[in-house]
Amino acid sequence: MRGEWKAYGVYLLAALAVMLPLLGPGFILTLDMVFTPTLPMPEAVTSSYVFHAGLHYLNFFIPSDVLEKLMLLSILILSGIGMHRLVRFLKQDVGLEIYVASIFFMINPFVYSRFMAGQYNVLLGYALLPWFVKLLISFGRSPKLGNALKLGSLAAAVGIVAIHTVGELALITAVAGCIALWRYRRHLRSYVRYGLIAGAVFLVISSYWLVPLAMGKGSTAQTIDQFTIADTQAFATTGQNPLVRLGNIVRLQGFWAEERGLYLLPQDRAVLWGLMALIIIVLVIWGGVKLWRKRPTLVAFFGVSALIAMILAAGAIEPLARHVPPLAGYREPHKLVGLVALSYSVLLAFGVQAALARARRKSEMLYSLGAVFLLLLPLLFTRTMLWGFAGQLSPRQYPADWFSINKRLEQDREDFAVLFLPWHQYMSFHFADRIIASPAPAFFSKPMVVSADPELGGATSGRATAQQRALDNILASQDKQAFAKQLAAHNIKYIVLAKDLDYRDYDYLNDQSDLVRTSNYDTAILYRNEAWGRY
Repeated sequence: MRGEWKAYGVYLLAALAVMLPLLGPGFILTLDMVFTPTLPMPEAVTSSYVFHAGLHYLNFFIPSDVLEKLMLLSILILSGIGMHRLVRFLKQDVGLEIYVASIFFMINPFVYSRFMAGQYNVLLGYALLPWFVKLLISFGRSPKLGNALKLGSLAAAVGIVAIHTVGELALITAVAGCIALWRYRRHLRSYVRYGLIAGAVFLVISSYWLVPLAMGKGSTAQTIDQFTIADTQAFATTGQNPLVRLGNIVRLQGFWAEERGLYLLPQDRAVLWGLMALIIIVLVIWGGVKLWRKRPTLVAFFGVSALIAMILAAGAIEPLARHVPPLAGYREPHKLVGLVALSYSVLLAFGVQAALARARRKSEMLYSLGAVFLLLLPLLFTRTMLWGFAGQLSPRQYPADWFSINKRLEQDREDFAVLFLPWHQYMSFHFADRIIASPAPAFFSKPMVVSADPELGGATSGRATAQQRALDNILASQDKQAFAKQLAAHNIKYIVLAKDLDYRDYDYLNDQSDLVRTSNYDTAILYRNEAWGRY
């Protein structure tokens, strides 16, 4: 056990190689990750309600920026330790290959893109994948009550942090079930009995979000109902045709944000990146071939899971969603590539072992050089993750002006809403130095109305309210004569205009007789709507 804890220290060091420059005071702000000084209670009951409510209560004792960094560190460490435990569970004798596989699962293009997109929920679900697979294989070897309870509980926990990962769990569980029918029919009765228990545990724990979803009600169902073909196209895996998309997926790339210039790509900072990708793929295939000779069932499990995930992520999920309603929630099927990274990591361990064994038979010098290269390979392959994501991210503070405005708004005890401008769901803020989702609803104490339009070829956020849709029309209209009155009709008493991006387009606010500029700060302007309360 002591040796294992020392091994886990390797993953802490790898996590620090990524996160150390980000551990200073301030928030890590990037696209969807917009933690604010006070973490509010979630307004709607979704699958992640328990998770975000937990963060809200922890925020009473721990500053939110500290919580954010602890969570990001935990994602990396859980990923590494989870893969380490899975590989050790599958291999009797382990050596250097276990570290190569585990670090690769922590640091790869899929993880990098999700970090840069701020999708911490997706990453938390990804980090728990090897833990679930280990339990699933344990259940396959020994279908009994204890394993069933653990399996169902962990699946429910995954659903709480990342609803999309539940689909990945369902996929690999279905593959495992088919293999069990093929190879282990004598245990079929036990599989069914205890599998139903595991499923029941998952359903009971998840009932608070599953029941409304199954009934077509609740926030999640409403979000899915708003998705259109434009959403599917905007968030599709990148590539002009299925073959190109598969090529991207094989390299653990193809995420929709990669071609929008939001961040560096791994190949932008790596010499011979394509060669390194090829070496990794060869090692994965070599590992699969070696393992097939001894344990074909394992290769079938990981290989088939990865293959199905690739096909679905490449676009096959879209026609299936027309006949299987729950799949409609996968408007961005690239999330399934997390399963490909999982399979790669496991088979990579066996491939690295085979490569080092061959090198050692030739000479100790070749073995030593090969060992150093293979240990460094995951780090070189995705070096843009290292040291604060190649300097792209750094701790940021919210402007002091925002705190002052929030205090002013809190002094008004009336029941009203606040319009936040510029009217963009995602935009670049000077204090963030990046494009991020508007943090206004979480930052300010009063109800804030912000745009729900991601501005991606007609795609929706899936969360637009009637009030937001009405304000879309009001703000887009060229006729501003009754502007303040129209805002008042939607309970807008104040406007906060951040001096970012295209804020000059809103100079017309100064010409409105019913809008009073109460404060003009360096980074924002606060207006009061005198028409509020009269209409």
